[in-house]
Amino acid sequence: MATIGDLMRHRTRLTPQLEAVVSGDDRFTFAELNQMVNRLAHYLNASQVKRGDRIAIVCNNSVPFPLICLAAAKVGAVVVPINWRLKTDEIRWILEDCQPRLLFYHEEFEQVEPLSGVFDFLDPLIRVGSGDQMHDSFLDRFASYPSTEPMVPVLEEDPAFIIYTSGTTGRPKGVILTHANLHAAGLANFSTLDMRLGDRFLFVTPLFHISGMVFTAGALIRGITLVLSMQFHPVEIWDHLEKERVTGMMSVPSMLNYLWHSLQARESGPADLRSIICGGSKVPEHLIRAFHERGYPVAQVYGTTESTGAISYWTPEMGIDHCESVGKPVYLTELKIVDPATGEAMPPGEMGEIVCRSPQVFSGYWDNRDATEEVIRNGWFHTRDVGYLDDEEFLHIVDRMRDIIITSGENIFPAQVEAVIQQMDQVAEAAVVGVKHPVWGELARAYVVTAEGAVLSEEAVLAHTHRQMAEHNLHEVVFVDALPRNEMGKVMKYVLRGHANQVTQES
Repeated sequence: MATIGDLMRHRTRLTPQLEAVVSGDDRFTFAELNQMVNRLAHYLNASQVKRGDRIAIVCNNSVPFPLICLAAAKVGAVVVPINWRLKTDEIRWILEDCQPRLLFYHEEFEQVEPLSGVFDFLDPLIRVGSGDQMHDSFLDRFASYPSTEPMVPVLEEDPAFIIYTSGTTGRPKGVILTHANLHAAGLANFSTLDMRLGDRFLFVTPLFHISGMVFTAGALIRGITLVLSMQFHPVEIWDHLEKERVTGMMSVPSMLNYLWHSLQARESGPADLRSIICGGSKVPEHLIRAFHERGYPVAQVYGTTESTGAISYWTPEMGIDHCESVGKPVYLTELKIVDPATGEAMPPGEMGEIVCRSPQVFSGYWDNRDATEEVIRNGWFHTRDVGYLDDEEFLHIVDRMRDIIITSGENIFPAQVEAVIQQMDQVAEAAVVGVKHPVWGELARAYVVTAEGAVLSEEAVLAHTHRQMAEHNLHEVVFVDALPRNEMGKVMKYVLRGHANQVTQES
């Protein structure tokens, strides 16, 4: 394994004139980017940033993001990329938890400003720019420093990032990822996917996600240009893909849906686009098949921040008839399904907890040994996701373990019930949780958001669901205007469970 600084040095040596990053009007080759990275690294040294110190960033998809990450890596500092959708108090909590020395931010994220001067451990906040334009004041900070490599000893096992999880069950936890984790993840992804020297990869999903870290490292390993975009426009993006000769891009299912509708209105699409990676939640099979027929293969990814991103991929090379699965484990990753109670491996077709072992598994949660020991046992990472392997060893995701509802000894998997409810045209979205019951243990309740202008009754939802599933899978339906979501857009089922059980107790 190598450090991130090693990856940057060797890539620059091999392909100095290859474009490394494109953002707006900014275009930097690997040689040019490495010079900027080194100057910023020397500035960090002069600012008394030491190995192991944290550096927080609240930055958009533009050059400062990879620039700061790579400079910090070369001096052994630990980058804390913060979700710019967070509110001031949420950012405050993260800063108090990890206590960074510096915070770099784009000025459009106004929620950062009230934190200036609040913490004695944090130096004055540093504005890097606005939109895709870097401020001269930011560039002037390190312009006079040498472009030579900083001579700071950094080890592969040193932390490189602390990424805070989305907190669907409460306060987020800081996932510590080492240089070795990032190197392993880059190798795993780019040895599983069809990624080639000179490819150009578009990031319109936020770089603060784990995918942003992994593909920054992977681009150094393979020699790939990162094309960064701050906004997703489902129509204009096709022109952008064509203009920049993009060969691959990252997406999420909702984005993929918009892309499909806009693609249908075009006579042709970009000629260079070979792959659309999609993840974050289950990708609808009909979308995978639709894009496949138009000649734009979709690769479905399943992963976690704790596994430094991807655990498995389904790619078209595995066969379109398996696209309802999430494929097979990435290169050098072992995976098995175990009984949550005994830890024994389950045979094909039997559901259990998904566990994996690989060099990508994180080193632990920041300042939280108990939580770390809950999920890392004997070298295996316990995802707390329920799934199964079929006879051909394709992985299928069923649900989150914490979301399983047990009614009179019968397991109910909310994701399966939600999928049935969402077959109804009148339903925009649904979430199913358990409500405590003195006799049956728990009963399944669906919170349903109706489509705009639709009229729907509880009886209709129950009847539709019970036609396809045993009646114990859904007991009651509550209609709501919206489902509670965290800053990552994920449904916070613990909020719904709290509401459901409070209402039940009060009644």
